[in-house]
Amino acid sequence: MIYTRYIYSLEEEEFYQFLADQPQGVEVIRRQDNRVEFATYTELKWLKPLKVEKIKVKPPESFLRPIRIRSFLIVPPNMKTLIINPGMAFGTGLHPSTQLSLMLIEEFFKRGWSAIDVGCGSGILALALKKSSARKVLAIDIDERAIEECEKNASLNRLKITCLKAKPEDIKESFDFLVANLELSIFKREIDHIKPLFKKLAIFSGIYGKEELDEFFGLLTDLRIVKIKRLKGWYGVVVKR
Repeated sequence: MIYTRYIYSLEEEEFYQFLADQPQGVEVIRRQDNRVEFATYTELKWLKPLKVEKIKVKPPESFLRPIRIRSFLIVPPNMKTLIINPGMAFGTGLHPSTQLSLMLIEEFFKRGWSAIDVGCGSGILALALKKSSARKVLAIDIDERAIEECEKNASLNRLKITCLKAKPEDIKESFDFLVANLELSIFKREIDHIKPLFKKLAIFSGIYGKEELDEFFGLLTDLRIVKIKRLKGWYGVVVKR
């Protein structure tokens, strides 16, 4: 944010009378020779400024980082908090492929889109999509335990997400956005069933190393690659129709 800073000077007696007559926040810069030099962020029409400056101010939340004090976690209001039960399903946010997916969701997902999380595990990516103001989120997995964990985590976060035990081929609906954090072997087997599930953008992650990435590119011949992101040897790929 950019603010205009007006710097003025008054004799001490006049300065204190000014504060008494028009109480407002001022920044005292210095006192010298019975005068007070001060700054305001609104212009004083009756007094000529010594100097006018443009000041760039960082928002307060940019200074606050998450702080943990025993069982308390203090976070700034601009952060999206995700509560994840430490259960059996994959997806606590520690794995690079999950982190890549979260980074790319933040960069590419648009408020109000519908979304599907294929191979949802704990449901962490589905939760992130809902926290990013998705209109509707479906999370699917073939593992019954994953669906149980997904439902628990949706409840913990008080988010409305549909967690469904299903394969990609079982879903007959198409969504604006898709995220799939899977192994290459699963992509090879399921990619033809995954592609029809999104209309606009998709994030694929879970691909390790350049060799796997080259193999994966061979599965995307009818899609346009928008971005490739790498983290600790793992890759996330964003594609569009």
